[in-house]
Amino acid sequence: MGPCVHNERDTPTLFGAALAAKDGKMGATLDALHRLQEIELQLADVQGKIDKRYRAVKRQEERIAQIDADIASRLETIKRDQMDADRLELDMKGREAAIAKHRQQLNEAKTNKEYSAILTQLNTEKADSSKVEERVLTMMNELEAKRKSIDEIKTLRTSEVARRDELLAEAKATEMAAKSRLDELRTQRATAASVVPEKALGLFTRIAEKNDGEALAKVVRTHPKRAEYACDGCNMAINIEQVNAVMSRDEAVLCNSCKRILYMPSAAASLRA
Repeated sequence: MGPCVHNERDTPTLFGAALAAKDGKMGATLDALHRLQEIELQLADVQGKIDKRYRAVKRQEERIAQIDADIASRLETIKRDQMDADRLELDMKGREAAIAKHRQQLNEAKTNKEYSAILTQLNTEKADSSKVEERVLTMMNELEAKRKSIDEIKTLRTSEVARRDELLAEAKATEMAAKSRLDELRTQRATAASVVPEKALGLFTRIAEKNDGEALAKVVRTHPKRAEYACDGCNMAINIEQVNAVMSRDEAVLCNSCKRILYMPSAAASLRA
C-alpha cells in the first residue's frame, strides 16, 4: 500500500481549523494515553526480560519431555522384544525336550528303517533348535545394546534437568530483582490510567496486549512537500482524513492497517515543515 497523495491546495482547508485550535498539541485524552504508553512500554520491557527467562525454562522442559517420551518409547520396544525373546526361549526348551525324546527313541529303535527315520527327525530338530538359539542370542545382544542406549539417554536427561534448574533459578532471580521496579511501574500505570476515559482505556489495553505494550503509533510525514503521511508503527500510509481527525479530535483514531492509536505530538511543526 503506497502513500496517499493529496493536492497541497487542499491542506489549508482540511487543517487550518485544527492548527488554529490545537497548535500541534495533543488533547487531554491523547496526552493521557501518551503518558500511559510511556509507562506501558517500560512495563513491557521489564516484564519481557522476565518472560524471556521463563520461555527458556519452558523450552528446556519441552526438551526434557521429548527425552522422557524417547525413553518411554524405547522401554516399550524393549518390553516387546523381551517378550519375543522369552517366547523363542520357550520354543527352544520345547525343541530340546523333543531332541532328548528322539535320542531316547534311537536307543529303543528295533529296525534300521525306524532308526533312520528317528535320526532324520532328530537332526531336523537339532538344526531348527540351533537356529532358534542363534536368534535368541542375537535378540539378547540387541536388548543389551538398547538398554545401554537408554542408560546413555538417562545420563543426558540428568544434565538437561540440571540445566533446567539453572535456567529456572536465573528466571526467579531476574524476577526478584525486577519486583520493586515492576511494583513502581504498576503504581505509575494505575495513576496514569485513572485519568484516561474508560472507553479509551479499554481500547488502549486491548491494543497494548496485542503489541507488547505498544498501543500508540506516531503519525509521520513521508514527503517534505506533499501532504503524505504514514503510521510509524506499521509504515503504512494514512489518509488525510485520518490525520485531520488526529489533529482536530481529542479521541482515539486507529490506523487502518495495524489498529494502533494514532497521535501527532508536533502537528503544527510537521505541517509547516
